[in-house]
Amino acid sequence: MVAVLFLLQSLVVLWQGVSAQQQPDGKIHLQNPSFEDEPRASACPTGWVSFTPGCTPDIMPGAWGVQAQPQDGISCLALVTREDGTREDISQRLPQTLKAGVCYTFSVYLAHSSQYVGYNYPARLRIWGGTGREKQQILTSSVLIDHADWKAYKFQFVPNHEMRYITLEAFYAPGSLRHYRGNILLDNCSPIERCDRA
Repeated sequence: MVAVLFLLQSLVVLWQGVSAQQQPDGKIHLQNPSFEDEPRASACPTGWVSFTPGCTPDIMPGAWGVQAQPQDGISCLALVTREDGTREDISQRLPQTLKAGVCYTFSVYLAHSSQYVGYNYPARLRIWGGTGREKQQILTSSVLIDHADWKAYKFQFVPNHEMRYITLEAFYAPGSLRHYRGNILLDNCSPIERCDRA
């Protein structure tokens, strides 16, 4: 009898997990896409994590005196690049697998803060995919984000193998020959959708 109850409980949990992953609109919805959480320094918003040692994202506004207002909701995310070559990132396990060879589209609002306790230079966004915690493929990258106002950026990418994790990473200017202290602000990520190849 105990074994039967355990089996029934296991089936219920499995069914609930499958149901949560099924999206009626065919899109892959991120958990907490607008980085909603209590604004503070050195913290990942609910639903997000960083697997990079020493990575300390900030939830804005207010941390380090940065008063950038979110594009959506009550908070947004800030990531920095450092002069020692390290940079901040944030990751999430997707509710569905990105398929190899399939075109996907994704958008996010980006901005830059000109004053950020010395991390004042503009940066850009790199988006990675992977099967686990490791960054395995750069899926796409933005231009240098040097504007204080929020602008939506739309990306297309094609994974070269099946992936279950997505990572958003701050990175240096294209062609930069030196590492520097920079920042990028992120908010209001869209769901990930399939698309026709450009």
